[in-house]
Amino acid sequence: MNKANLKHAAMLLAVLSVLHISAVNAKPRALPPMHQPPNMQAKTPLDHELSTLISQHGLTGHVEGAKELPKISDPMAQLGMQLFFTKALGGEKTVACASCHDPRLGGADSLSLPIGTNAVDPNVVGPNRKAVNDEINIPRNSPTIFNTGFANNSLFWDGRVERVITTDEQGNEVSFISTPDSGFNQPDEQAGDSLVSTLARFPVTSREEMRAEAFVNATTNEQVRTHLAQRIGDYADGQGSLATNDWLQVFREAFNSQDEAQSLITFDNIAFALGQYQSSMVMINTDWHRYVRGDLKALSEQQKQGAKLFFTQIADGGAGCVNCHSGDRFTNDGFFNLAFPQYGIGTDENFADIGRAAIDSQPSNQFAFRVPSLLNVTLTAPYSHAGAYENLAQVVSHYSNPEQTIEQFFQRGGACGLKQFALSAQCETLNQQARENTDMALQLLRASPFVAANLAPQQQKDLVAFLHTLTDKCAKDKRCIKKWMPNHSTPNPDNLRLRTARLTGG
Repeated sequence: MNKANLKHAAMLLAVLSVLHISAVNAKPRALPPMHQPPNMQAKTPLDHELSTLISQHGLTGHVEGAKELPKISDPMAQLGMQLFFTKALGGEKTVACASCHDPRLGGADSLSLPIGTNAVDPNVVGPNRKAVNDEINIPRNSPTIFNTGFANNSLFWDGRVERVITTDEQGNEVSFISTPDSGFNQPDEQAGDSLVSTLARFPVTSREEMRAEAFVNATTNEQVRTHLAQRIGDYADGQGSLATNDWLQVFREAFNSQDEAQSLITFDNIAFALGQYQSSMVMINTDWHRYVRGDLKALSEQQKQGAKLFFTQIADGGAGCVNCHSGDRFTNDGFFNLAFPQYGIGTDENFADIGRAAIDSQPSNQFAFRVPSLLNVTLTAPYSHAGAYENLAQVVSHYSNPEQTIEQFFQRGGACGLKQFALSAQCETLNQQARENTDMALQLLRASPFVAANLAPQQQKDLVAFLHTLTDKCAKDKRCIKKWMPNHSTPNPDNLRLRTARLTGG
């Protein structure tokens, strides 16, 4: 090797030696924090407290059973959507299921008390829906249809559609669904397989909600349903047939059947399709569930403080909300009297609504109503069985100090202080015996194990902030929610579809 080559080799060895030493001494470079996965972000002391509470209450960030529920793209759910929006299921063809349960309004109607068959304009849905002569004839607020497919215990404010689990003479566990048709704790042989499809059998039979004065010869609920099935199937007996009727084709496509209308278009199948549509409204993609699954940035510090209050017992300085609004669905499916203001037409001759006690007279059921899920609660105002509170701040205030918040409700004018009735000349008729009935509910609340949380103003704000984390992303996105709304390409078999563009009458 000549001198030039030797010199070149020596220089190469020197460079390699330097590179080797640098590699040995180099420290590994950490990923910038922004590239770390959410569950690797550093926990604050508050995150650690919440982690303990999440573990104590068995929360997973997943709602059990979601994968088993139908999708809106399923043919049966699509049929259910068409049925849900047709006024043909209204006795006088003036009201649809969607008239009081609009997907764009959190699955409800944004009214304190709903307006069914006596709407001034049947095609107006939402806050501007008005009653003829301002006459309110439905006593309870419209519950949301979101996530009803998860319900496995009961539906309606008083739980009158209910799954009963008992044992037979041999000691085997059996279950059945009881309804107003069968009576409390008695099996309804006509009930569907699910609570939500069974629920669909009842609004159509209510004169105030959907039936009106149609089918004058029908003396039972089942006869009303038979008339409706005959109308949709175009094998009616002359009572209310449809001028346009292409329902047989869409039923055949959904059921993948070529059966004749009389065997295919039954009310059982109508209710089943309606149930599939409502069950497809799975709205559980919330900031809170993402936080529980490990995304520590999903909640603000204020929302985390609210969560701590929510899941901490009153004796430990919290609000104790979790005692009724438990689990990943935020409900224990029970019934409880919280003495929310009584007003309106009520359900008895004294304008009172005693809730669950009307079907199950146990003393604890007096003025008790079903504990609703809090998922998407920010979208479903007004609140309570009669929509007495128009925002979540009032609801949280009631839990903290029921007497004071009730007094404020009546100081605002009771029914006359609510947006829906503020301009109505009839609003005072909704205040008849309202204070007396509310006081009775409040006396029972005082005698119950209920303890007011007595929260400071900032704590109440924190709780409201937390409740905002329970809203599904799609549920509040107008573009996303359109999947559950008929569009120009959706079949309109009878030309009686609710004009969904007229959300508030504009």
